[in-house]
Amino acid sequence: MVGILEDLNVLEQLKKKEGFTSAESSLADYIIGNVDKVYRMSLQELAKNSYVSKPSVIRLYRKIGCKSYRDFSIALQLEKIRTDGSSVIESGDAFTGSKSMREFAEIIGLLSKQIIDNCIMAINNEELDDIIHVLDEANRIFVYASGDIETEVRSFNNRMSMMSVEPIMINDDADQQKLIASIQEDDVVIIVSSLADNETYDKTIEFIYETNALKILITTYEDPNKRFQPDYAFYTYPNGNEFIRNSVSISQMSLLLGMNIIQTCLLKLRSEKRG
Repeated sequence: MVGILEDLNVLEQLKKKEGFTSAESSLADYIIGNVDKVYRMSLQELAKNSYVSKPSVIRLYRKIGCKSYRDFSIALQLEKIRTDGSSVIESGDAFTGSKSMREFAEIIGLLSKQIIDNCIMAINNEELDDIIHVLDEANRIFVYASGDIETEVRSFNNRMSMMSVEPIMINDDADQQKLIASIQEDDVVIIVSSLADNETYDKTIEFIYETNALKILITTYEDPNKRFQPDYAFYTYPNGNEFIRNSVSISQMSLLLGMNIIQTCLLKLRSEKRG
């Protein structure tokens, strides 16, 4: 259902007003000007506040492709997320109103789908292939979590350990500089950054970049300042909306997907080598 509602482009249809009656046009103007309020309203509340009849509301949402007022409300909410970003959820706004758990789950599902679509579409096959082979041939693999992503990185390390790969978590060491100084040329360092801007002030990353080991950066989007240049980069949400830069929860979901892709691709390579 969410995929169908996602494709309706409710606001665009309301702005065009194709085939609308005068009452429907007036209702469309009200909805466009009060989106933040309308998606929380019941059918009766919308009719009362926009000074139209309930049948007019019903005709309008059916005209733009919604089978029920519930579908219309969800479609409007999804439009808001697309246009305003994750602020709907980050601000707690998604928790207000009369949405059921199922409706809220559909909103989370849409965000997850956007994350997956952006990540998959942006994958550079050659770059990903190089990353997997570099990890397979590494003497040791070090992993550093920058930003609010440490829990997800620990999960990634645990899954890697199940493949007889024992990543060394730089965050765990009391003397990080001493551990970083032990990194050799035939080692690989994975830097997982929840926000690429962290690279501009994270001193640990600065120390890591001074080593001769290959560096693999997993992050949501390319650092515009380009202060640090990794040997390989995996951008998990490069084509997403600007809000990703300030959204902790969406960034974590995106990076977890990226780490899952790398771990499973490495598993695939090693399974193929075993025959």
